[in-house]
Amino acid sequence: MHEGTNGEAGFLRPLINAYSSLPLHGITAIPGKVSSALMVAEAIVDAVPLIHGPIGCSFQRKLNPFRPYLPFYETPCTDMNDLEVVYGGEDKLRMGIKETFEKYHPNLILVITTCASDLIGDDFKAVIEETKAKGDVGCEVVYTTGDFTDKSKPVGYPDALYAITDQMLCNGVESERTDKNDGSVNIITFPIHGAGLKTEEMASMLNEMGIAINKVCFDHTRVKDLYELPKAELNITDFPMAWAKRMKEKMGVDYFSTVQLEEYQNSEDAELLSPYGIEGSVRVFTEIAKRMGKEGEAEKVIEQRKKHVTERLYKARKGVEGKKVAYNGMGGLHSLELMLLQDMGMKASVIIYNTRGLERLLSESAIQEVLNISVAWAREYGSDPEVLVNPTAAEEIKAMKRTGTDLAVLSSLTNPVHEHNKEGIRTFNPMDFMLHHQRVGFECAIELAMHLKEALNKPKTRNPLLCMLEYDPYRTSMIPQWAKLADMFAIIREGAIGDRCEM
Repeated sequence: MHEGTNGEAGFLRPLINAYSSLPLHGITAIPGKVSSALMVAEAIVDAVPLIHGPIGCSFQRKLNPFRPYLPFYETPCTDMNDLEVVYGGEDKLRMGIKETFEKYHPNLILVITTCASDLIGDDFKAVIEETKAKGDVGCEVVYTTGDFTDKSKPVGYPDALYAITDQMLCNGVESERTDKNDGSVNIITFPIHGAGLKTEEMASMLNEMGIAINKVCFDHTRVKDLYELPKAELNITDFPMAWAKRMKEKMGVDYFSTVQLEEYQNSEDAELLSPYGIEGSVRVFTEIAKRMGKEGEAEKVIEQRKKHVTERLYKARKGVEGKKVAYNGMGGLHSLELMLLQDMGMKASVIIYNTRGLERLLSESAIQEVLNISVAWAREYGSDPEVLVNPTAAEEIKAMKRTGTDLAVLSSLTNPVHEHNKEGIRTFNPMDFMLHHQRVGFECAIELAMHLKEALNKPKTRNPLLCMLEYDPYRTSMIPQWAKLADMFAIIREGAIGDRCEM
C-alpha cells in the first residue's frame, strides 16, 4: 500500500471508506441513495423506477432536482403509511409493481427501497419473484437496497448498477450467452459525471488502435443494450465499481478504471490519480491498449495524436502560459491542478486546502499527504506557492494580492468567489468545467485553454449582489445560520462515522 507521512497508510483508502460511511442525504452536492438510484432509472430509456416508501421520498427530488432542467418526471411510489411500517409493506410493493407495469409498460422496473422499507425488513426478492411468477408483469424487475456494494463505495447509483448486473445480466437464460464481440470494449460513463458522456474522442482513438466499441453507456441506453454488455472483453469505467467486478466474476468481462485508485495504493506515482490532460490521457490509452493486446498499434496512434494536439496547444495557451494561478489542492482527485501546471504552463501562486470536515474522517498525517501531493506537483513544474490551510476569505484575498495572482480557480461550493471578485480578482469555476468539459482525451486541454483565456480577459467585477450577504468566516460558502446547521449535522453524523480513519 502507498505509504503516507511518517510511514502510515496513505490517505486514499481511509478517505473512501470514511466517505462511504456518511449518510449521503446530508451532503447537498452528492446524491443520496434514492436520488442517485433514480439517476440510473432515468439514464435507461425504457426503465421506470418504483420507490418503495412514503410519498415524500418520491416527491423530494421534484422539489429539489440536481439540475432544474433535468427533473425526474416518472417517480411512481408505493406510498407506505404508518400501517405498512407496522405490519409490513410487501402487499403495497406487489401492487406497486403491477400498477407500474400496467401504466408505463417499461422493459425494466427498478425498485428503489427507502429507509422505511429497509428498516422493517420487507422481503423484496420474494415479492418480485412471486409477482413475475404469476405473470403480473411482462418485464424485468430488480431491486436496489443500498447494501450490495462493498464499504469502499458510496451507495446509490453504484449499488443500483450492481443490482442490474447481478439480478438481471448474470442471472437466468441471458447469462448463458457465450457469443462475444472479440476485441471490443464497453465505455461506461454516467450522467452525474457530466462531460464523461463526451466519449467521441475516446471511441475514435480506440477504433484507430483496432479496438472495437461494443457499447457506450449511459447515453440513450436501453435494456437491450445492457444485455449486450457481456459481449465485450473489457469494461472501461471512470471509477472503480463493484458491478464491474461482479461482471468479471460471473461473466468473464474484465474492467479498467481511468482513475487508477488501486494502482496508486501500490505506487509512488500520484499522477495515477489524474487521468486528465495530455499525459494522463496517454497513460489511460496506453493501459487500455495493453489490456487488449494492442500495444504496437496504439503506440503510433497515441504518438500522432499527442503531437498534433501539442502543436495546437502551444498556440491555444498563449495568454495563459506563465500566468499565476491560485487553486484548491485536492491531490488530483477530479481536480484541474495538474492540467493547470502541466498542460497550461501556469505557475501556482497560492494553494488553498480546506480540511474542515475531513478532520473528522482522516488522521492528520493522511490529510497532510494530500496537501503534500499538491505542493510537490507545483514545485515539480517550477512554482513555489504559498500554502493556506483553512483560511478565511480575507486571508485568501490578501495572499493572492501579495503573490500577484492573475486567476483564482476556486469552486463556489467551498469558496466565496464573489468576495474575490469584489476585490478585483478574476475567478474561474472548476466545477463548471468538470461537469461540462473535463474528460479523458487530448481535446480537453484545448478547451481548458480557451476557457481560461476567456476568464482572464473578463472585466473585473467589483459589485456582485452576493456581497450583500453576511458569510461565516470559516464555512465561507454559507451564511452564519446555515453554518450552524452544518455544524449540528456534522456532530450528529459523528455517531455514524466513528473515529477518524487511520488505515
